[in-house]
Amino acid sequence: MRLQVFCEDRVGITRELLDILTAQQIDLRGIEIDRIGIIYLNCPEVAFESFSQLMSQIRQLDGVTDVRRIQFMPSEREHKELSALLQTLPDPFFSINLQGKVDLSNHAAEVLMGKEQQVMLGESIHHLLGFNFHQWLEKEQAKRRSEMVVISGIDYVMDIMPVYVADDNEDEVLASAVILLKSLSEAKMPIAMRKISGNQGFEHLIGHSSRFKHLVAQAKKLALLDAPLLIQGETGTGKEMLARACHQRSLRRDKPFMVVNCVSMPDNAAETELFGEVATIGEPSKKGIFEQAEGGTVFLYEIGEMSPHLQVKLLRFLQDGTFRRVGEEKEIKVNVRVICSTQKRLHELVAAGQFREDLYYRLNVLALVVPPLRERVADILPLSELFLSQFAKELQQT
Repeated sequence: MRLQVFCEDRVGITRELLDILTAQQIDLRGIEIDRIGIIYLNCPEVAFESFSQLMSQIRQLDGVTDVRRIQFMPSEREHKELSALLQTLPDPFFSINLQGKVDLSNHAAEVLMGKEQQVMLGESIHHLLGFNFHQWLEKEQAKRRSEMVVISGIDYVMDIMPVYVADDNEDEVLASAVILLKSLSEAKMPIAMRKISGNQGFEHLIGHSSRFKHLVAQAKKLALLDAPLLIQGETGTGKEMLARACHQRSLRRDKPFMVVNCVSMPDNAAETELFGEVATIGEPSKKGIFEQAEGGTVFLYEIGEMSPHLQVKLLRFLQDGTFRRVGEEKEIKVNVRVICSTQKRLHELVAAGQFREDLYYRLNVLALVVPPLRERVADILPLSELFLSQFAKELQQT
């Protein structure tokens, strides 16, 4: 049975209620206290005579205005309402604890993962979705974020939302997190995410060879991640086009895509261009490329040509996303993905002492190698037809 006790806010009234239950040898399964003067009791069923006596004794307590029998405790009702709502959601849903284990999921998640909800209970969400939630949960102030993941060959936007509760000191502490997966099909994709600028998406990359198809399939997966991406290949193989396609496929597609040519960057001006400069007399402060690209992607063309001085600066930025403008002590933090390209063998530059080893490992988290056209013979004809068509349009000929 469940009882709803209306009472005044008086010190000791809860203790007196528990004393009545103890005197009648009635176990207490649960108790909830509302701030507006209501105490909820969850107890086993008792005989009618004992129930009548219990209700009478509770009503006689000083400060009690009424007592009623109810069907559900507030937490039980909320749980049932939430469960009913989650089961009707068309999108997969997970609730995880601070250990990254699944506490709750819905029917859509069951269908997607091919597992019953009871089987997924307590399973690592990292193993299910392939995202490092431990790193996110361990942050001092976890914030809502969105990632793109591929599950069973389908692209999803993964919304991760932290759940904070107040502790005894009324401080907000992280208690859990909820995860909602939304399919990236055209019917469900937000308008802002459908925008493809010009011919910069994967669908505009031309090639029929097996090596080309493998490269594109691999690039599509890596495009969904936020870690640095290193694209290697000879001159003219289309490294920048591939980088732009990766940007357009990511959640950053509506944010800037900034290109930095490391070959043509004199050292004395490069740091200012990349990281900005503090205001001086007669001159306003200047935002650098990393700051201008907030939320987007910075493409470092021919990273192997970067000077040792800038390599140190870039390494520090890659560690935590922070930097200082030239002439300023204040740190600035930005959310930017770094994609690099090179025609050189960076590991050979590392061995020769021309490229920092620690920076090489930072950049080489994810890597793509673009094969030259001589190794993709099947792509020669479609590319030739494309170039002829483009040249004909430029010359206004058919």
